[in-house]
Amino acid sequence: MGLTKREIIRKLWHASPGILGAPITVFTPKWVTLLVVWSLAFLYTLQHFKLLRGWKFTVPIADLSYKMMAREDEKDNFLGSFLFWVTMGTICAVFPKIAALSALWVSTFGDCFNAIAGQTIGGPKLPWNDRKTLVGSATMFAVSLLALLGAHKVLSIAPEWGIIAGVALMATLLESLPLRSAYDEFTVPFFTAVALWLAYGGALLSPAW
Repeated sequence: MGLTKREIIRKLWHASPGILGAPITVFTPKWVTLLVVWSLAFLYTLQHFKLLRGWKFTVPIADLSYKMMAREDEKDNFLGSFLFWVTMGTICAVFPKIAALSALWVSTFGDCFNAIAGQTIGGPKLPWNDRKTLVGSATMFAVSLLALLGAHKVLSIAPEWGIIAGVALMATLLESLPLRSAYDEFTVPFFTAVALWLAYGGALLSPAW
């Protein structure tokens, strides 16, 4: 087992929002974050429907992304990226910054390293999903834990280990479900944001971005 050149490129594209988006989320006003995220959501939505409808034009950024990272089941759609950006746009609009940054990092880094470990190391498959490995899921849990801890540290919020571990575990379980792979681009970040909001009892649409 191992990663092909295309898979390596896919992983880099998958991780790029977590790398490039974090400074925007952390250091800019909420309206700047929303402008960036919803602009990308618009482009990826346009790319998704362009493919579904067979339209013939080039969508900036999203078209290049599609060529670099589209899955085998995305020959006529771009469902995964469409779901990710619309979900992140919704999270940034509704939830406080800790939820947004945590969702971004768990989704991009956790899922990315999960796939890398599963494809390079292999090992026993999960009983409920033969496309996922125990090593991959364990890696996602560990990386998600670090991502959540990092988000708290960056935003100077004291982490509560029980909450962080519970959120990381549930995100890992959601990613492991035998669903179409694109759907975890919605389930993982959205659950992460909702779980942290519920755990900390924060206000929705909080002005304290």
